[in-house]
Amino acid sequence: MIRGFFTDVDPAAIGRPLQAMISVSLQANARGKIRTFIRDIRELPQVIDVYFLAGADDYILHVAARDTEDLRSFVVEKLNALPDVAGTQTSLIFEHLRGGAPL
Repeated sequence: MIRGFFTDVDPAAIGRPLQAMISVSLQANARGKIRTFIRDIRELPQVIDVYFLAGADDYILHVAARDTEDLRSFVVEKLNALPDVAGTQTSLIFEHLRGGAPL
Protein backbone atom coordinates (compact mmCIF):
# COMPACT_ATOMS: atom_id res chain seq x y z
CA MET A 1 0.00 0.00 0.00
CA ILE A 2 1.34 3.43 -0.91
CA ARG A 3 1.29 5.71 2.13
CA GLY A 4 2.15 8.88 0.25
CA PHE A 5 4.65 10.70 -1.92
CA PHE A 6 7.51 12.97 -0.94
CA THR A 7 10.15 15.20 -2.45
CA ASP A 8 13.79 14.32 -1.82
CA VAL A 9 15.47 17.73 -1.54
CA ASP A 10 19.26 17.97 -1.46
CA PRO A 11 20.03 19.83 1.82
CA ALA A 12 23.09 21.46 0.21
CA ALA A 13 20.86 23.00 -2.46
CA ILE A 14 18.90 24.85 0.23
CA GLY A 15 21.95 26.07 2.14
CA ARG A 16 22.28 23.23 4.67
CA PRO A 17 25.18 21.09 3.38
CA LEU A 18 26.31 19.71 6.76
CA GLN A 19 24.28 16.65 7.79
CA ALA A 20 24.46 14.66 11.01
CA MET A 21 22.73 11.91 12.92
CA ILE A 22 22.15 12.80 16.57
CA SER A 23 21.33 10.13 19.14
CA VAL A 24 19.11 11.49 21.92
CA SER A 25 18.48 10.01 25.36
CA LEU A 26 15.60 11.41 27.39
CA GLN A 27 15.42 11.79 31.15
CA ALA A 28 13.91 8.70 32.81
CA ASN A 29 10.95 10.76 34.06
CA ALA A 30 10.22 12.10 30.54
CA ARG A 31 8.53 8.96 29.22
CA GLY A 32 5.09 10.51 29.62
CA LYS A 33 6.17 13.58 27.63
CA ILE A 34 7.22 11.84 24.42
CA ARG A 35 4.54 13.52 22.30
CA THR A 36 5.63 16.93 23.59
CA PHE A 37 9.28 16.20 22.78
CA ILE A 38 8.39 15.07 19.24
CA ARG A 39 6.21 18.14 18.66
CA ASP A 40 8.96 20.49 19.88
CA ILE A 41 11.77 18.80 17.95
CA ARG A 42 9.86 18.68 14.65
CA GLU A 43 9.42 22.47 14.75
CA LEU A 44 13.19 23.02 14.54
CA PRO A 45 14.27 23.80 10.95
CA GLN A 46 17.42 21.66 11.11
CA VAL A 47 15.46 18.43 11.72
CA ILE A 48 14.87 16.33 8.59
CA ASP A 49 13.75 13.02 10.15
CA VAL A 50 12.98 11.68 13.63
CA TYR A 51 13.36 7.98 14.50
CA PHE A 52 11.93 6.53 17.75
CA LEU A 53 14.14 3.63 18.88
CA ALA A 54 14.36 0.63 21.15
CA GLY A 55 17.72 0.33 22.87
CA ALA A 56 20.16 2.59 24.68
CA ASP A 57 19.00 5.77 22.90
CA ASP A 58 15.43 6.97 22.62
CA TYR A 59 15.68 8.83 19.29
CA ILE A 60 17.93 9.44 16.34
CA LEU A 61 17.54 12.77 14.57
CA HIS A 62 18.70 13.32 11.00
CA VAL A 63 19.59 17.00 10.82
CA ALA A 64 21.00 19.40 8.24
CA ALA A 65 22.88 22.56 9.18
CA ARG A 66 24.45 25.51 7.38
CA ASP A 67 27.89 24.87 8.90
CA THR A 68 29.59 23.57 12.05
CA GLU A 69 28.58 26.66 14.04
CA ASP A 70 24.92 26.15 13.10
CA LEU A 71 25.16 22.47 14.10
CA ARG A 72 26.87 23.34 17.40
CA SER A 73 24.22 25.96 18.13
CA PHE A 74 21.44 23.47 17.36
CA VAL A 75 22.89 20.78 19.65
CA VAL A 76 24.01 23.00 22.53
CA GLU A 77 21.47 25.82 22.56
CA LYS A 78 18.32 24.11 21.28
CA LEU A 79 18.46 20.33 21.66
CA ASN A 80 20.38 20.04 24.94
CA ALA A 81 18.41 23.00 26.32
CA LEU A 82 15.18 20.98 26.19
CA PRO A 83 14.39 19.96 29.79
CA ASP A 84 13.65 16.31 28.95
CA VAL A 85 16.94 15.66 27.11
CA ALA A 86 19.45 13.73 29.23
CA GLY A 87 22.19 13.50 26.61
CA THR A 88 23.12 13.51 22.93
CA GLN A 89 25.79 12.08 20.66
CA THR A 90 26.43 13.57 17.24
CA SER A 91 27.84 11.73 14.19
CA LEU A 92 28.60 13.67 11.01
CA ILE A 93 27.41 12.27 7.69
CA PHE A 94 30.15 12.32 5.05
CA GLU A 95 27.99 10.82 2.30
CA HIS A 96 24.39 9.63 2.00
CA LEU A 97 23.71 6.75 -0.39
CA ARG A 98 20.22 5.41 -0.98
CA GLY A 99 19.69 1.66 -0.64
CA GLY A 100 19.01 -0.48 -3.68
CA ALA A 101 15.71 -1.93 -2.42
CA PRO A 102 12.77 -1.41 -4.78
CA LEU A 103 10.70 0.22 -2.04
